[in-house]
Amino acid sequence: MGRDDRLSGTEIMAWAALGIGVGLAAGFALGEWTGGVNPTRVRGAARRLRETAPIRLTPAASVQSAGAAIRAEPRLAGVDIEVVSFSKGVVELRGWVATRFSRAVAGRAALAAPGIDSVINSILVRGEDDQALRKAPRATDQSA
Repeated sequence: MGRDDRLSGTEIMAWAALGIGVGLAAGFALGEWTGGVNPTRVRGAARRLRETAPIRLTPAASVQSAGAAIRAEPRLAGVDIEVVSFSKGVVELRGWVATRFSRAVAGRAALAAPGIDSVINSILVRGEDDQALRKAPRATDQSA
C-alpha cells in the first residue's frame, strides 16, 4: 500500500460526517415509522425486557403440573381429584371432597402450579352438592 492510497485528515472527517448524517437520518426515519418515544413507552419496554416469559404447557403437561401440585398438598391427603385438560394452561378439577375448604384448597393448589393460568373448579362437596341431586325431579321415559 503506497503513500498515495491513504486518506487525508479532511477525507476522514468527510466520511465520518457522512456516516453520522446517514445514521441520524435513518434513526429519524425509524423513529417516525415506529412512533414517538416517551418515558411511559421506555418504562414499558424496559419492564417487558425484565419479565420472564410465561410458561406455556401442553394440555397434557398442564394436567400433570396441576395434579402434582394437588398431590403435594398435605391437606388433600386421601382425596381423589381428577384433573382434566381444558386447553393450554387451563384445567378442570372434578371429584368429591368433604368440605368447602378442601375444594378451595384444591383449586388454589392447582392454580399455583407452574404453567397453569386458569382453573375450572367443578369439585363437589359431599353433604351439600349431593342434596340437590336427591331433590331433583327424575326424568321419565316418554318415548312412544
